[in-house]
Amino acid sequence: MNVYDAIMTRRTIRKFEQREVARENLVKLIDCARVAAYGANVQPLKFAVIDDKETLKNIYPFTKWAGALADGAPKESERPAAYIAVLGDRSIKSGGGFEVEAGAAVTTMMLEAVELGLATCWLGAIDREGIKKLLDIDEKFDVAYLLAVGYPMQKSRMTEMKDGSVKYFESDDGSINVPKRSLDEVIVKL
Repeated sequence: MNVYDAIMTRRTIRKFEQREVARENLVKLIDCARVAAYGANVQPLKFAVIDDKETLKNIYPFTKWAGALADGAPKESERPAAYIAVLGDRSIKSGGGFEVEAGAAVTTMMLEAVELGLATCWLGAIDREGIKKLLDIDEKFDVAYLLAVGYPMQKSRMTEMKDGSVKYFESDDGSINVPKRSLDEVIVKL
């Protein structure tokens, strides 16, 4: 698969098969994230793999899923096999504000996941302090995001945006449809 196809194929998945993801694949995702583009090459991020069944169960209440869908949150039998916690290290970047670096890292992991046949969901609506306490994360780290990882149980596809609505929706077949602006709309002619 080439990069363009991975970008065009990758969509957010919120329902996962109950199948373990090999630790080596999770580490491979992190390996890709560690070489993402970082401003001034500071590299202030660290990553934690969460794939223990008990911890997965305990972390779920600290997450919010698919606000645009009436029933978008995964049921217990649809939850991800793992999370990768993206942590900002304030001992490296004292001012915090890890969104740009974390965005590059998460995007890189999501694209590699496509190649590995994995699905992801980038979670930003999370209880960061609750997660930090649950996982007993050192004070020098900020929880930036969680990346849910697993094998897809549902399909998700791009659809044409209608009437300017970005609201994603579920089809009768259970697929998630994600409206995207057209290429003509996003190119500004100078």
